[in-house]
Amino acid sequence: MALITSVIVNGINNLSDARYCAGMGVDMIGFNLDDSQPGYMSPTDLQDIVGWVSGVKLVGEFRKTPVEQINELVDSCHLDYVQLNKQYLIDEIQQIKCPVIQRAHFTKDTIESELVEEMHLYKDHVAYFLVFSEDYTTIDDTNLRFLQDLARDFKVLIGLGISKENAMEVLQQINPAGIGLQGGQEIKPGLKDYDTLQEIFEVLEEV
Repeated sequence: MALITSVIVNGINNLSDARYCAGMGVDMIGFNLDDSQPGYMSPTDLQDIVGWVSGVKLVGEFRKTPVEQINELVDSCHLDYVQLNKQYLIDEIQQIKCPVIQRAHFTKDTIESELVEEMHLYKDHVAYFLVFSEDYTTIDDTNLRFLQDLARDFKVLIGLGISKENAMEVLQQINPAGIGLQGGQEIKPGLKDYDTLQEIFEVLEEV
């Protein structure tokens, strides 16, 4: 199966999610390797999972981990990307051994010009910006124009407000480099409710 745009699924914490995403044509799957954060996955557990999947890029998600430790995990876990869920210094990013995805937090209080200026500073040092929001759960007239502007100037992955109803519209109107989705907990070992992800993947399936 192939999808018509790049997709990253973050927060993968079980083999069921990893195998499902790989089979559905997802480009990147992300694992929380920051031991200071909820939902942490140990490198050992990650190795147990990735041995069963192929064809996807592995992303390590970090928030407070020092760069030296990030690089150790890049090597030991064979990461293809590092995702930074908070802002690191540019000279720290330059030390990371693989391409970086920088999460850009977008809230109702965000001063758009300041966020754009900040992203311009980091533009040449990251592979993608993952635009994320806890305030905006939909894409509508309040944020559409700003997201369009970001996608025009930067390689952005839209990580907010994606649903089966608007996925194609988001791609057509915003023209991002891709989209970001979220994995989740198993109902019980080996059992997952994939309805939401599956519905979006079906919309994005390449005919």
